[in-house]
Amino acid sequence: MALFNYASKEITIKIVYYGPGLSGKTTNLQYLHANFDPSKRGKLISLATEADRTLFFDFLPVELGKISDFSIRFQLYTVPGQVRYNATRKLVLKGADAVVFVADSQNEMRDQNLESLRNMRENLISNNINPDDIPIMLQFNKRDLSNIASVEELNRDLNEQGKFEFREAVAVTGIGVEDTYQRITQLVLKGIAEKHKITIQPPDELVEAVVDDTSSAGKSSATLFGFESSRFDSVATPGDDPIYATNGAVKAPYQTVVRGESLISTERFDRDLAELKELKSLTKEKMDSMGTSVHELSQICKDLKNMVHNLQAEVKDLKKDQKETQARIKDVNLTINNIKTKKRWFTFL
Repeated sequence: MALFNYASKEITIKIVYYGPGLSGKTTNLQYLHANFDPSKRGKLISLATEADRTLFFDFLPVELGKISDFSIRFQLYTVPGQVRYNATRKLVLKGADAVVFVADSQNEMRDQNLESLRNMRENLISNNINPDDIPIMLQFNKRDLSNIASVEELNRDLNEQGKFEFREAVAVTGIGVEDTYQRITQLVLKGIAEKHKITIQPPDELVEAVVDDTSSAGKSSATLFGFESSRFDSVATPGDDPIYATNGAVKAPYQTVVRGESLISTERFDRDLAELKELKSLTKEKMDSMGTSVHELSQICKDLKNMVHNLQAEVKDLKKDQKETQARIKDVNLTINNIKTKKRWFTFL
């Protein structure tokens, strides 16, 4: 679920890329991370297992607009696709606001796609998330290969009722990657605005405090979502549902932070301190909200700790299996040597 941080005035939205092993989830995140504005994205964090990885990074697209005076921060995750890492997949899905299911278009991956989609639904439900209540998109990846299923066949297998939007993609070259990301963010923002009955303030209403060369006016949808317009202007999709309300409600002007402004004058500090002393006590509602945010952040830290613990346990089991295998190999070698010795003895006789 979306986290509302009243201290930093941010809404954190979690998007998880799900799918079978080697379907292109990691490639999607690596491509997005490489092409986002470095000043607005966090580091790409990788928790590696023996055969797969869990990736994570966050992104703050300041040109996207605000929800009731809150900036919007996205957290993007992948899950390990290998079957034996289900505990990690379930943990990463916890608190997800939207899911992109990355399907492998190759014909031989049909069963793995179906199993992974079923597993995704089970893990969402186990985390008390109704799969019908959150945005889920399908991405049919590897469309450049020869032995692939048609879009109709993939939809028949994975999208029988046609309730999921889908995109075709070639993640290794970036085709369809940013388009998928843009659409899933549109869907999740629209859903949050409708659920909480709040207004999304578009960037053109927040332009008062933004200098001309950073204004979002005239930018393509690719630029608004953090991509360089010179590279991705062509990905805009006419006919998509608008995500901005048009009632003109503006809670507060957008403020641009000047990079490099690291020193604060003593006069400004004294003024801010005086204003702080004059503040009345926080309302009970805000205190409760702040307490809830702190609790949720603590839970996230706990979940990450559990994730690391699970990975360590899996590594320990793998080492144990390795030792057992080495012991068996040693026994086999010993048996072979004994046979050779007996053979020489019979030859001597």
